[in-house]
Amino acid sequence: MTARPTTAPVIGLCLMALVLEGYDLLMYGTVVPSLLSYAPWQLDATDVGMLGSLTGVGMLIGALVAAGVADRWGRRRTLVAAVLVFSAAMGVCALAPTPAVFGVGRMAVGIGAGVLMPTAAATLIEFSHSRTRARSVAMGFVGTSIGGILAGVPSLWLVPTFGFRAMFVAGLVPALLFLPLMLRYLPESPAYLTSRGRTTEATAIAARYGLEAEPTTATAPHPERGLRALFGSGRTTATVLFWGMTLVCLLVLFGVATWLPALMKSAGYPLGAALSFLLTLNVGGAVGALGGGALADRYGIKPVTALGFLCAAVSLILIATGPPTAVVYLLVLLAGVGTTGTQILLNTFIGGHYPAACRTTGIGMALGVGRIGAIIGPTYGGFFVTIGAGSTWQLLAFAAPAVVGAVLTALVPRRKAVAVRHSTSATAVGAVSRPGVSSVPAESETDGKGDMSTVC
Repeated sequence: MTARPTTAPVIGLCLMALVLEGYDLLMYGTVVPSLLSYAPWQLDATDVGMLGSLTGVGMLIGALVAAGVADRWGRRRTLVAAVLVFSAAMGVCALAPTPAVFGVGRMAVGIGAGVLMPTAAATLIEFSHSRTRARSVAMGFVGTSIGGILAGVPSLWLVPTFGFRAMFVAGLVPALLFLPLMLRYLPESPAYLTSRGRTTEATAIAARYGLEAEPTTATAPHPERGLRALFGSGRTTATVLFWGMTLVCLLVLFGVATWLPALMKSAGYPLGAALSFLLTLNVGGAVGALGGGALADRYGIKPVTALGFLCAAVSLILIATGPPTAVVYLLVLLAGVGTTGTQILLNTFIGGHYPAACRTTGIGMALGVGRIGAIIGPTYGGFFVTIGAGSTWQLLAFAAPAVVGAVLTALVPRRKAVAVRHSTSATAVGAVSRPGVSSVPAESETDGKGDMSTVC
């Protein structure tokens, strides 16, 4: 009996890559006390904070690099290169003889992670069926949250016993074992191959994984690529809105993650509860990604993304009213749903809007611009602390940009999809599509419910 084609292996490989990335990004907080007490380097809190911020700068650079190269190199090579970069950087941090070398390593971790995120999103979109696209991307990106949670487990033993270097070694070893698996089992995206004219290879891979065809057209034999493609064919408005949505989402996400424990403590909640709210926020992000993905596949990505922004805004407003602790936990969970969960939905929304030839460019540029919000977020919260605003006003200050995100989402124009009659090779790619997948009308619009890819 022939096994049914499935994309699960590809989703699993992307999940594992994002778990490693999540560990490498979020483990830094576990080594801060060890860095501060490491006598040879004599670091103070300002030094450690600056070293930590280099990762965010690296992620900004990495997202822009992905936008420039992934649609030219292909998904497979770019993913492997990203994992190799942030894994090697973990080794640099483990062996760093000076803080300067350590800082270079942390920036390189950010660069690798910045390249991985948009490329993984494009891969997950292209190795998923239209009816389960948002869920597939969410399943992969939950890996980032899992990696962050896993970082806290070995730190309880490794850091007190062996110091900060052991945590970096612990992140490097699994990567060395995982890279050969990626090289052996990760295929190139058939959507990317089709966009480059390599239809024979695309047909074989699509048949192996049971994928639907990416539409092609004889009127655009040389599709637009790169930054220019994001502003061509009537995409300018959507591109600018996607950049704004990502910026405000990451501003709220990183701002709340940075200041939530301090805000809750100043509001009168016990320190232990204030710290545990941060864990609840991360759990909410995973719940939001999976739950939001399921809703988006059923009702459309655009309304569910707008609802996610509103979920963040409403939960923060209600937290500001000072409810009982049990209610706050629920509201913080919903805040996680509306921040991290919404950002994962945004990756799907943006990637699904662009065709294969410029998909990673679109996601990478949005994440690159969005990183400005990630950098501003903690400073934005700090401004309200500095001027003496109470916790209520600080929480409302983070709710406001979430409302802006919902408005920007509502303004995203519907995407026109032009149907074409497939050539023999394209038909072969689509021959393995599931029953019930119909062709797109000659000139129609979509708001993200289903998959109607356009041509660059």
